[in-house]
Amino acid sequence: MKRKVALLLCLALTGTMVLGGCGSSKGDSDGGEKDASKDSQKTKWASTDETFNPLDEKDAISFEDLREKLGAISKSDKEFSFAGNVKAFENVVWQEIANGYEGFADDAKAAGRKLTVDTTSPMGESDEEGQLSILKDQVRQGVNAVLLSPISDANCLPGIEAAHDADIPVFAVNNEFNGADMFVGPNSLEQGEIAAEWVNDKIGGKGEVAIVMGMAKTGVTRNRTEGFESWFKENNPDIEVVAKQNADWDRSKAKDVAATFLKTYPDLKAVFCNNDVMALGVVEAVKEANLELNKDIYVIGCDGQSEAYDSIRAGEMAATIDSFPYYEGYMAAEVCYRWMIGQDVPKVVFTPCRMLDSTNVDKTAEENLGWEAPTFE
Repeated sequence: MKRKVALLLCLALTGTMVLGGCGSSKGDSDGGEKDASKDSQKTKWASTDETFNPLDEKDAISFEDLREKLGAISKSDKEFSFAGNVKAFENVVWQEIANGYEGFADDAKAAGRKLTVDTTSPMGESDEEGQLSILKDQVRQGVNAVLLSPISDANCLPGIEAAHDADIPVFAVNNEFNGADMFVGPNSLEQGEIAAEWVNDKIGGKGEVAIVMGMAKTGVTRNRTEGFESWFKENNPDIEVVAKQNADWDRSKAKDVAATFLKTYPDLKAVFCNNDVMALGVVEAVKEANLELNKDIYVIGCDGQSEAYDSIRAGEMAATIDSFPYYEGYMAAEVCYRWMIGQDVPKVVFTPCRMLDSTNVDKTAEENLGWEAPTFE
């Protein structure tokens, strides 16, 4: 997998890009390029002081509907440089999102567009200060837009404010944060609901289940957890969430949390994990407890990383809610590019996710996703 860490020097973003009340770009009504004649007008960017929740946006749209609405990617001879900033390359999900950014850039260049995307990350998913330092460097280099996936809700806020001071838009990818000018990623509440419905069917509509959560400081953790819990409350109170605990996206911590769950609740039927890394740790705990996976207990993850696929094929993990990270990154870069050239893009674009288990894990991502490449005018 390619890992680009160099930052490209380029011209700072020019022209007027005003985010209105609904978060849409103010391009030409026919989807053409933005009017660059109002260079003196100050851009209005999102505020880091105001809570941003993609689920609250009334004009949110699915990526599939966005493509249907906008059609082909408009012609443009403008040159753009995007900076990707992800949580950590040590997690294959973030590697794949970065590769997706590059994949769109490659296709755009093949279509005659002038676009580069360079992505970097801190040393690990707990290096909050390191990620902020990287973001500040990216802003100083003068990129045209930042595709950002911060470690926590708040660790990158000073860098986001610096970007806005430099008239650089910041796109939230995968997880939301205050100050995001746009959001592109899966509906994390829906992911929890999908997992709950699958568990309900597998365990026969009755029993005890538990949740291993990610970092408490992220919206993804809150939404995936809430979606899972609320589905049972609204649809089947005979299934009870008897325990939930944070493991901070860490495999070893998740294993320890699960070991405690299994001792405390010997009748536990399923464990939903906020990501696949933690689910793999839970699988280890279940094995050490001499329980039979996919019979005595089911372990469900989220993200759709390659090791989770292998675990499902081996009959260990039961399922994962795949957000197709490569294509999520590709879609985020495409949405960003469409916005930059003036197409009418709402503030929130939800990318698709699918439940993968033994019935479809051997299908390609393109088959499970129904993927089609974009059309360029």
